[in-house]
Amino acid sequence: MRSARSKESDITVHELQSSLFTVDAAMAAEIRTAAERITAHPNENPDDFGRQALAAAFSLPEEVRAAVLNFAEVGSEAGIMVVRGLYVDEDLTDTPLNNKSGLGAGTVFAKEMGMLAHLLGSMVAYEAEGNGHLIQDMVPNPKLAVTQQSQGSKVELEAHTEQCFSDFKPDYVILGALRGDENAKTYAFSGRKLVANMTPEEVAKLRQPLWATTIDESFQPYIPNPDDVRGPFPILRGPEDDPYILVDQDLMHGITAEAQRLLAKVVETYIEHRDAHVLQPGDLLMLDNLRAMHGRSMYEPRFDGKDRFIARGFVVRDRRKLWPQLLDDRRTLAAVHS
Repeated sequence: MRSARSKESDITVHELQSSLFTVDAAMAAEIRTAAERITAHPNENPDDFGRQALAAAFSLPEEVRAAVLNFAEVGSEAGIMVVRGLYVDEDLTDTPLNNKSGLGAGTVFAKEMGMLAHLLGSMVAYEAEGNGHLIQDMVPNPKLAVTQQSQGSKVELEAHTEQCFSDFKPDYVILGALRGDENAKTYAFSGRKLVANMTPEEVAKLRQPLWATTIDESFQPYIPNPDDVRGPFPILRGPEDDPYILVDQDLMHGITAEAQRLLAKVVETYIEHRDAHVLQPGDLLMLDNLRAMHGRSMYEPRFDGKDRFIARGFVVRDRRKLWPQLLDDRRTLAAVHS
C-alpha cells in the first residue's frame, strides 16, 4: 500500500498507522486551545460533552486528525495508537483511592481525550462499569489490589477483550495518563500478530465457535442472570489479513479439551510476543478492542496521592446500533443489557 498524503481528503489507500504519534509543543498548544472550548462535564452531561467534543475535533491539528482517522480505518500492527505529549493540568488533584468520584473527568486533559476519541466514533458509558461515568478514574484501589479488575495492581491483569461477554462491547478503549508509573506496563497483542505465530490449522480452528465465557464479576450485580455462560464463540473472525479477536484469559474456556489446549496456546503466544507500553503523563492510548487483546503488568502503588492515575473511556463506531439499549441520556448502556 502506498503512503497517505497530507490532507485527509487526499487519502485513498492507507498504510498501517504507527503505534506512537508524538505531538510537538505547538500542536499540544493547539489541541489544548480546542479542548478548552468544551464546557460540558462528561459525567454530568455526557451527551452535551460528546457533541461538543466532536465539534471541537474539527479544530485539531490536521496531522493529528489524519493519523487518528487512519488508525480508525486500518489499525496498527500492535492494535493500539498512543498520542504522546498532550497537556496535563498543572493543578491536578491527588490520585484518589477508588474510582467513585470521577475526578479525572473534570480536567482539560479529559476534554483532549474526548476530542480525539470522537475521531474514532462516539463515546459511551456503561451503567454497570465505572459508576456509569463517561470518563472513569482508573486508579490502584488498596481493597481491590489482587483482583482481575481495572483497579487492581498487585497481580497481572490477564489478557482479555474488554467486555468479551457482551454483544455491546466497546469498539475502542481509551486510556489517558494523568500520572504514570514506570513499572506499570500496558500490554497489547493484535489478531494480526496472533495469526503470524499460529499454524494454518490452528488459525482455522480458532475461527470455529468452540469457546464460551462467563460474566465479569464487576457486572454480575447488575444483570438478570449473572451466572450465565455465554457462547460458544470463535476466537478469530473477519478478514484473513485483518482478523478480529475475542479472548479472556480469566473468563473464557474451551468447550472441548482440544479447544481448551488451543486457548492456552493463545495465551502463551500473547505472553511471549505482546507489545508493552508504559504510559507517561500526557499519553493517550487508544486500543482497538476488536483487533487486539490487552492486559497490564503488576506494579506497586504507594497510595500517597501520586500513584498512577488513568482516565478511561469507551468508544463505539456507530452509536445508533445501541439506541434500544441506551438510557435517556443517550450515552449510557443500561446495565440490564451488559
